[in-house]
Amino acid sequence: MNRLALALILSTLTLAGLRAPTAGAAVPAPLSPAQQHYLTLAQAGVSRAEQRWGDRRLGWYDAQLDDRERYPLATIWDIVPLFESLDAIAIAEPDRTNRRAVARFAAGAERYLNRGLRPLPGYSPYPGDREADTETWFDDNGWWGLAFMNAYRATGTRRWLTDAERALAYVAAGGWDPQGGGIWWNTEHPYKAGEALAADTLLATLIYRQTHSSFALGQAEKFLLWGNTLGFSSSNGLYAASNLNPTPIDYIESPLIYAQALLCEATTNPADCERVGPLTATALKRFGQILDFSPQYDAIYLQWMLALYSLNHSSTLYTLAAENAREAQAHASNGEGLYLRSWSGATLPTADALPGSLQTQAATTSLFAWLAVYPPPPPS
Repeated sequence: MNRLALALILSTLTLAGLRAPTAGAAVPAPLSPAQQHYLTLAQAGVSRAEQRWGDRRLGWYDAQLDDRERYPLATIWDIVPLFESLDAIAIAEPDRTNRRAVARFAAGAERYLNRGLRPLPGYSPYPGDREADTETWFDDNGWWGLAFMNAYRATGTRRWLTDAERALAYVAAGGWDPQGGGIWWNTEHPYKAGEALAADTLLATLIYRQTHSSFALGQAEKFLLWGNTLGFSSSNGLYAASNLNPTPIDYIESPLIYAQALLCEATTNPADCERVGPLTATALKRFGQILDFSPQYDAIYLQWMLALYSLNHSSTLYTLAAENAREAQAHASNGEGLYLRSWSGATLPTADALPGSLQTQAATTSLFAWLAVYPPPPPS
């Protein structure tokens, strides 16, 4: 067992009495020097994204630099890290300018709502999709719903919470398999996806925490019960990529760990409480300290590990994010000051990211933005 995993076990993850941030809550204390440093990096990253990927003709953002495709705009998966970056900036520094930026983006994000989907409206990949047979992803609805939840947290605007609730309602009605359980990858039903389980479980949990909705709690508990029993725990104790692929993937693990930590606090379910520590330690051991999977995946993993840090105050989790941010700051920028490389400085394979992707720029930016939200641990 490595030192990080041991430190997590020794921390015991004491969750009783802790509280998650409430919607629209302002930062109660001035930002630390570290937070201010990351906020500056995040704001610069967002500004470059707006300058280089903003499409004035279509009033939104392109997926790639200088995109000349017939449908150039970013899909949900392309742009969700930019949404999260804006949310985190406004949570870290909740001034009028930052909150308005979130409101403008969230209003644009509503363009992805496809009212033609059945059995309920949901979020389809491309802005303006309106057909009932549009191929739609259930993890996209989870990630988009989580970004709307953070928009609500940043602004206190009930409209964004309603948008998040729409995402959960669609997944519950159209994504859950009532025969065998589990959440489908997309509307073609190729397999049950770990990404969908992770995003949608956490979305349901956060909605429950904010609204005390019995529906949201029921969905979270149903998703977790399946994932922890009939679902797909991998051989090493983490959650698998799908019911067809046992490989654990980092950005599946942390949303599910954090969801169970929140449910442990909210419902005092012993099973939720008992799983958090071992799952966290195993994830740290499995994925290591310096990540180099691909920014759009690793940034999500670190986002929710930082959220867990806000609950258990484990310096190990903060250090994990901060060390990767230092790597990203040192190596991810290309010659034009854009974050288009991996955090080790490597050129990303096209299977992970097309050249000039907004997603790559925004994912690295989002890591800096979330580090601006959480103060570093005090010196030991």
